[in-house]
Amino acid sequence: MNLGVPYTVWGFPTGTNAATGLPWAPATDGLRNLTGFVDPWGNVTIWATTSTISGDGDTGADPNRLAVIQNSLANTDPSVAVNESFFTLRTAGFAEVLRGVSFTPGSE
Repeated sequence: MNLGVPYTVWGFPTGTNAATGLPWAPATDGLRNLTGFVDPWGNVTIWATTSTISGDGDTGADPNRLAVIQNSLANTDPSVAVNESFFTLRTAGFAEVLRGVSFTPGSE
């Protein structure tokens, strides 16, 4: 998930925000708006949007990535990431946010 690692967004300012003293570049600081699904074979998929930190003055805002986490329901040991995958499914562009995630039961 690259927690705390700044990344660039096209059209977003670079450098440091003089008002906050923090870099303009956003960095992921966690996940929110989670939903998930367990398939008949015991595979778990969780979708969530990221929350970010940056020098824009609105800490926790800018949910600009849709993350997907996949694992096996049988993997109950948090210290072992057996068959776990984590990836970004979609990234919002400049002046765009991803507001949440919903899942309709029965859909594929």
